[in-house]
Amino acid sequence: AMKQMQQTAARYTAHPLVEGFPGKTSSHGAFGWSSLWLLDDGTHRVLIDAGQPAYIPLIHESLERLGLTAADITDVLLTHMHWDHVANFTMFQNAVTWVGEQELAWAAEQPAGTKFIPDLHVQELMRRTERVERMRPGQEVLPGIHAIAAPGHTPHHLAFFTERAEQSYIFAGDSVKNTHELATAHVDSTMDEDASVRTIDRLRSLLTDTSGTLLPGHDVGLSIVDGEVQRLREQRAQISFFADALSPEADRSIGCADAG
Repeated sequence: AMKQMQQTAARYTAHPLVEGFPGKTSSHGAFGWSSLWLLDDGTHRVLIDAGQPAYIPLIHESLERLGLTAADITDVLLTHMHWDHVANFTMFQNAVTWVGEQELAWAAEQPAGTKFIPDLHVQELMRRTERVERMRPGQEVLPGIHAIAAPGHTPHHLAFFTERAEQSYIFAGDSVKNTHELATAHVDSTMDEDASVRTIDRLRSLLTDTSGTLLPGHDVGLSIVDGEVQRLREQRAQISFFADALSPEADRSIGCADAG
């Protein structure tokens, strides 16, 4: 019993498998470069969101660096039912996928072709009777990990909060996508702007009260220091493309200094 209590009380270590990037393109839709984090206490290995299809090799590589494989993931917690946060839940064959009961029901009511909603993934989550669990706001989904109502971006979006780590973490999903949204409460993509503003206000207060870190859906980790939102590290990404017929593939690095 004592050993079980020690395991239950073990702290999570947070690892970024893929850090989000707040990019947009008018010609090719959303980048879908969403954040993908792992919480690991030695017993529970929990992914916050499942990422988009292009992340599959990155997920394998990141897990391998940690000495893990996809089979080691015990749980996948989905913030909401958009493609770039849901797509890879099927690759974690031993994991329980946790999905918001109301969010899944809402997504299942949307017709095929509704923007951002991956129809086949929604159908599969509805169909599975094993290794898919429903959750609700306020629930302690796993030891020390609590679901928080965070509506706006989608009607029943969830965020997750834990203090059972080296610091407190808020996994905001797309209720807070980037540093701009946390700082200004001006939301780029939302189904209910008023709800989004209220959600950001509540998460910002929680972040301030706990002096923790907020992990946004499409950015690096954020903190609030003396009332100012700060990135925990510089935001950068690399894009490669073949610029012309004779040139080899070229890397174009994009970062904070290149904005504007």
